[in-house]
Amino acid sequence: MNDVMKTLRRSPRRLLERSGHPGPGPGSLALVLARAGTGKTAFLTGIGLDALLSGQRVLHVSVEANVDRVRDWYDDLLSELIRAEGSAVNGAEIQAKIEKERHIHSFLGGSFSAEKLDETARTLAERLDFRPQVIVIDRLDRRHNSHDEVEALRDLAERLGAELWVSARVYREMPDAKEGHLPPPSEQIEDLVDLAFKLESEGDRVRLHVLKDHGEILDKNLDVLLDPTTLLLVPEADIASR
Repeated sequence: MNDVMKTLRRSPRRLLERSGHPGPGPGSLALVLARAGTGKTAFLTGIGLDALLSGQRVLHVSVEANVDRVRDWYDDLLSELIRAEGSAVNGAEIQAKIEKERHIHSFLGGSFSAEKLDETARTLAERLDFRPQVIVIDRLDRRHNSHDEVEALRDLAERLGAELWVSARVYREMPDAKEGHLPPPSEQIEDLVDLAFKLESEGDRVRLHVLKDHGEILDKNLDVLLDPTTLLLVPEADIASR
């Protein structure tokens, strides 16, 4: 079953592993930046599902959508992966397996904070013996993007030994990034970020850039194209045919 699950992995996380970017690592932070409507939610859902398919436990946190909506995102994405793989894959069995390793929590109405997430993690550990290896937060807005708040989130990930993936918006009205820095307002937390990525619309695809790689600020085009709906990797055959 595990080998079958691994064949379904088509998120950029898998490609990053092969290209020497295995992810932020336990206790570290990966930041995903994009303008509104570019696909931050789909991208992070793909990251969470990829982690589940690789055998890791995932805590997915949403500040805008309820639990049922987030679950639907996972179900739809898994269905797309299974459809692409073919009828030989037992989708129901895979779904049942990964649901045991995933917990979804929503903080709606501006109720999210690092302190409340810490309380949630403690409750999950004490009552359900659930300790995440990957934490996905979709998304930090300007209220939660302070240095102290993000530092508290990173400290929590470090205590749990979990890698942390967080999305944040790039605003059109903000000035361009200064040389050697992340684009505002994220430059105020760049010392806390281990990996930073940016999603940019490019015609009928989305392109993935690396903005920070473990201490080095850069703007590296990974030459990775993503489907604009699923934010999964575009198959190589599809790219070659363009």
